[in-house]
Amino acid sequence: MKKWVACMALAVCGCGGNNLVGTWKGSASGWDVTVNVKEQYSSSIVAVTGVLSTNKATCFNNGTLAGTLAETSVEFGGSGSGSESSNTIIQIDGEYDGEKITGYFEAASSATACNVARTSITLTRQ
Repeated sequence: MKKWVACMALAVCGCGGNNLVGTWKGSASGWDVTVNVKEQYSSSIVAVTGVLSTNKATCFNNGTLAGTLAETSVEFGGSGSGSESSNTIIQIDGEYDGEKITGYFEAASSATACNVARTSITLTRQ
């Protein structure tokens, strides 16, 4: 009975499964992306916060990360600024399998050189 109660507690709070906390890295269209998930909050949809950074400092320096995890679907977003743009927004969405996130990357900016159309990306846990 004690094992059953412990198992049910893990299932209800989500503590035993989908944990995105940590560092994730991937590349898309010349952008090297680092997602550092610092906190994860459980509810009906799991919310995550952290820092999003890229190798394109003129387009996007470190920005605040916000995201969600529902079942295996992940969405990350962040906005930041660089010397060539007043505002760049990055969106990443995909499917999470524990050690990787396979999905899509997109960057929208007021600076044309910083725009990236939706393209595939795989983020791996570091």
